[in-house]
Amino acid sequence: MKKLVLTSVCALAVSGMALAQGYVNWAIPTSDVTFETNSTMYSPLFGGGSAVGGAIGLTGTAASGFDYALLYQSTPSGVLSSDTAVWDGTWTGAAGLGGVDMTGVNTTGLSHGGVTAGTVNGASGSGVQVNWANGVTNSVVLVGWSADLGTTWAGVSNILAALSHGNNAPLLTQLAGQTQAFFGETTIGNVIPAASSPGNTLFATSSTALATGTPIFSLLTPMYLLPVPEPATMALVGLGGLSLMLFRRQRK
Repeated sequence: MKKLVLTSVCALAVSGMALAQGYVNWAIPTSDVTFETNSTMYSPLFGGGSAVGGAIGLTGTAASGFDYALLYQSTPSGVLSSDTAVWDGTWTGAAGLGGVDMTGVNTTGLSHGGVTAGTVNGASGSGVQVNWANGVTNSVVLVGWSADLGTTWAGVSNILAALSHGNNAPLLTQLAGQTQAFFGETTIGNVIPAASSPGNTLFATSSTALATGTPIFSLLTPMYLLPVPEPATMALVGLGGLSLMLFRRQRK
């Protein structure tokens, strides 16, 4: 009986250790991650193609102009490098990070193009406790978008999911007449959470694998244009639909 009790206690202890929350450090130096807008190309995630009259440049000096969010998914093998459809439900945002909202904004001044991690649970970048089991590898990616797409990843991901299926209605509704919006993703990294603060790093000056995972290193991460139909194009589509309806009535 004593052996059974001891075995049960040990099993519970091991289970508790496996499910314990870990810590990560998501401070983002501009030597590790920067973003730039690319209005010469439409996003390859949504069909790609050239855009006429565009330009490439850092994301600007307005802190409110671009938003960012850290996404993760549990990948015990640690091998994940090409799952770029981050809106498909396999990646988890703020709701799955232990209730914390790991989001950032564009930096200002000479470092524009970089990202400032928001304050989370009183910690600015480092020492963030996340609902990831210690010892389990989690893949991570930082996504960024122009603020006109929305202020939360939940809302933006819904727009992108619809767009990936050819439905641009939510995008058009959100933009309310604007014709440009941007979205981009860093390279994918992975991390094993630390057992205590300040946590294992998510970003580094190279993508060399460490004992704690492979950090994200993604300078000049492109934010490509999303395929927003021009107003003239939408008008032609509307006229085409109206003509088709009239033709059907005449045939009847």
